Amino acid sequence: MATGIIIGLIVIAVFALTFYKKRHLSEQAYYPSIVPSTVDKTIPDSAVGFGYKCMWFAVKTDNKNRLAEILKLKNISDCNWQVGIDKAYNGSVFITPTIDGWTLACGWGLPHGDTKEGIEKVKSILQTLSKEFENAQFFSTHRVSEYHCWIKATNGQIERVYSYLGESGENITIEGQPTEFEKNLKLANTFSDEAKDEKYFEREDLVWADEELLMQVAEHWSIDPTKLDERQDIPRSLGLLGQR
Repeated sequence: MATGIIIGLIVIAVFALTFYKKRHLSEQAYYPSIVPSTVDKTIPDSAVGFGYKCMWFAVKTDNKNRLAEILKLKNISDCNWQVGIDKAYNGSVFITPTIDGWTLACGWGLPHGDTKEGIEKVKSILQTLSKEFENAQFFSTHRVSEYHCWIKATNGQIERVYSYLGESGENITIEGQPTEFEKNLKLANTFSDEAKDEKYFEREDLVWADEELLMQVAEHWSIDPTKLDERQDIPRSLGLLGQR
């Protein structure tokens, strides 16, 4: 009997370790490069849209170098949009040229903000950024796990956090009052007293976060990056590429 218990414990341990590794690897699920290695990243090009299955900071500044410094990027080099966005989806961080007064830092090299601990890391960065640049925001979305998060900071203070994990049907963190755009929505709040009733999840008037809603929030707060390649007013230019 003792042998059976030991075997059972070993099986559970192996399963737990496998689950952890899969979860960890899923967090590092970069995407195959689609840009040939022969492409010259130093040649300025037109804006490239991004946003889906990604995370980014939006900061009210035109100082890319200072933003890279605060984000503690290494191996920094000038880089165009085509190579920069491709590398961003493969573990690097791309700081875009300034658009309408906003500079975006995107890529899987950034904190993902998909756990309570991750959100705290993002909040710390946003506080630093917004102390220096007044306005800083963070967005993260991934349709596989249906994770969606948006955070806003002003003058060093976190004003709003909303995050939702669809695969568990629960919010991870909600802080602050809804912003002007959010006030028009009845965003689901699984922390509310109403959510203690199972019928809450059947309500048709509730709005559950998805990647399209996140892009709408981004557009109302700053920039919707999925629409960048549609714009003709953004001059050909270079951003910065680095790693954390």
